[in-house]
Amino acid sequence: MTSTISKLLLAALGFSVVMGCTRTPEWTLFYVAGNPANAEKAIASANMVQTEFILGYYDTLDQCQAKGAGMLRLQGSSMPAAQAFVCAQQCQVDDNEQLHCQHQVVGAELDAL
Repeated sequence: MTSTISKLLLAALGFSVVMGCTRTPEWTLFYVAGNPANAEKAIASANMVQTEFILGYYDTLDQCQAKGAGMLRLQGSSMPAAQAFVCAQQCQVDDNEQLHCQHQVVGAELDAL
């Protein structure tokens, strides 16, 4: 009896650890500074961003913006953050394979994060 309870507790603990490690990030970074010709097309649409520009997934807006600003610095780009990247919250692809996000923040409040 004790062995069965121990196995169940161990299984429950293992399941909770696995579920805790697989949570979905809140924010998606769409970075267009690497392809300036398509930047206007990608940033101009507030309702849809394109999957080809996804650079990463982050738990917080601050992390997403810091990564976007860091990429600008690494590339030595003079493009303003407001034209270079978008951080979008809770993005999903619908049945028509269109990407929709609940909330979008264009660039960073400080270009030199």
